Amino acid sequence: MKTRHRIEWLLAAVTLAGVSAAAGIGRTITIDATQGRTQVSPSLYGIFFEEINHAGDGGLYAEMVQNRDFEINTLPGGASWAGNLLRTTNGWQERKWFGNELHGWSLVNKGSAAGFIRQDEQSPLNERNPHSLRLVVKAVGHGIGIVNGGYWGMNVQAGQWYDLSFFARTAGDANTNVGVALESASGRESHATTNIEGVGGGWRQYRCSLKAQDSDPNSRLVLTVDRPGTVWFDMVSLFPRATFKNRPNGLRPDLVRLLADLKPAFMRFPGGAIVGGMTLDNRIQWQNSIGPLEQRRGTANLWGYWTSNGLGFHEYLQLCEDLGAEALWVCNPGFSDNYRNAEIASPAQVKELVQEALDAIEYALGPANTGWGARRAANGHPAPFPLRYVEIGNEAGGDLYATNYRQFHTAIHAKYPALTLICNERLKDQAVEMVDDHKYGSPADFFGAYQQYDAADRRGPTVYVGEFGCNSGVGAGNLLAALAEAAYRLGLERNSDVVRMSSYAPLFFHVKDIQWPVNMIGFDSSRVAPRTSYFVQQMLACNRPDEILQTQVEPPAAPADVELLALAGLERKTGDLLLRVVNRTATPRTATIRCQGLAKIGSDATITTLSHDDPTAENTLDFPDAVLPLESAFAGAGAEFSYVFKPYSFTLLRLTTE
Repeated sequence: MKTRHRIEWLLAAVTLAGVSAAAGIGRTITIDATQGRTQVSPSLYGIFFEEINHAGDGGLYAEMVQNRDFEINTLPGGASWAGNLLRTTNGWQERKWFGNELHGWSLVNKGSAAGFIRQDEQSPLNERNPHSLRLVVKAVGHGIGIVNGGYWGMNVQAGQWYDLSFFARTAGDANTNVGVALESASGRESHATTNIEGVGGGWRQYRCSLKAQDSDPNSRLVLTVDRPGTVWFDMVSLFPRATFKNRPNGLRPDLVRLLADLKPAFMRFPGGAIVGGMTLDNRIQWQNSIGPLEQRRGTANLWGYWTSNGLGFHEYLQLCEDLGAEALWVCNPGFSDNYRNAEIASPAQVKELVQEALDAIEYALGPANTGWGARRAANGHPAPFPLRYVEIGNEAGGDLYATNYRQFHTAIHAKYPALTLICNERLKDQAVEMVDDHKYGSPADFFGAYQQYDAADRRGPTVYVGEFGCNSGVGAGNLLAALAEAAYRLGLERNSDVVRMSSYAPLFFHVKDIQWPVNMIGFDSSRVAPRTSYFVQQMLACNRPDEILQTQVEPPAAPADVELLALAGLERKTGDLLLRVVNRTATPRTATIRCQGLAKIGSDATITTLSHDDPTAENTLDFPDAVLPLESAFAGAGAEFSYVFKPYSFTLLRLTTE
């Protein structure tokens, strides 16, 4: 294995080659099946989900009401206000994430109606959600109540059902009728209405359903009352009935389908920086995200908005199962986010965090007769979930991390030896099974990194490239970024004996609130637009060979001059030969492809090409089809044939063999 990575071999077997400056010199791609082969990890292509850019609340999580629990201004422990800034005890500052205490809500009053709304702490629904909305009505007029526009508009579609629930109470025995409407943002058009009678007394949950008569991606929810008095509302929730698999508290189907079409081998959650949080209290606490919605406790997200925890630990695990993906859960290692003036847990607190991790694993994997396994069963899933990986921390390091990692590793491995544990750095004094590397940068960085793992120690640890993305100098995510990532990922695939897993980050972004410049899938209330990076992953993950063949492109070139990149592999199930080629230049490149050591190559091939004459072309919500992979047939294949690769292209040739 050592000689495999010598420079001499690299020049012969590396999957990349340059083009001579002299015009007209031909290029040859030689695929040699007689030499050593690298087995490709079946877990190489996964996905990474973090609650950033409203990826969950306002996105994947199908809840349509923003600030449904009226807790949006709740500060995490260890933080205080400094004007409009949250300030932690360690001096980190974050901008205020809400406009007012009832962010997302407003009073609607028509005609001579008079009244007001306030956030209220009197007689709360429960101690975990101490705030409610108090509506005081002095005069009904032509209508008075509360309105919520959701996350930049509620997408209402004609013929679809929408299920509303809320808790309400009144003072004493007073009661009122609550009118429910889905209407346009201006309030001029009504899309659906119904009425709930006899709302009053102590806290009680009320439910109704509405069928929309019109389609409107910018709708709003309105609740009105028909008599003077005071009404308190809490946990006002509206879901489309048509969630993914029609599950209550479910997910947005179009976004889940995009994930399913990637055929991910695993899904990492919940982050990312939010695993640490701004303070330890602000970390993701999985126990706050299971069970009845009204008992869950949300938190201020360090990416600048409120996280409801409606998309919680159980829902993440369920999504992994639905996608056929193994779950990778990241736990807190004993301090808040390193890049935000970390708050350090005491030794006693670290022990509690270790137990917190063990409890989470038991919830996912424990039999239904264990404590947390029973909670999972009570929440509707008696069988264990597909949890296989646990990562201890995110982007952590140093002596303290090493000390804490050892405690987590020892405790988890003793009870769950089958789990793969992932470390944030290479530790010399202890065994590390897998290490998480992150990579961001420019196209030049990614094109130049195809050899990153060629010289990696084959004795371990194995590598998970947990976050990567070409995010500098590529607009909001253009074709050039995708081509650079394609080259980089071919390098990972070529080194799959070391690099076992990889995942692009971040995954989703709502176009109205972007905290990270370049992401994979954009959306608003009704539309989606996968970036070209999405299609590169789809082409690779859905056409993953089982073993890599030595692939040589001639004439060779120095890494900075490489223009044509190629890598071939065999798919065992079909016997097909898969050749992937990146042309990073502005002109077509013709190559002679020679196959050695393989049985007869069929003449018919399937070609999939992602290309555009403009490398800065991007897919957007208004132009989602600017750059798409196109499939075509090719009848000129064989043991030796020529093919013209389009400018700025990533091409997959699927060749049949006997």
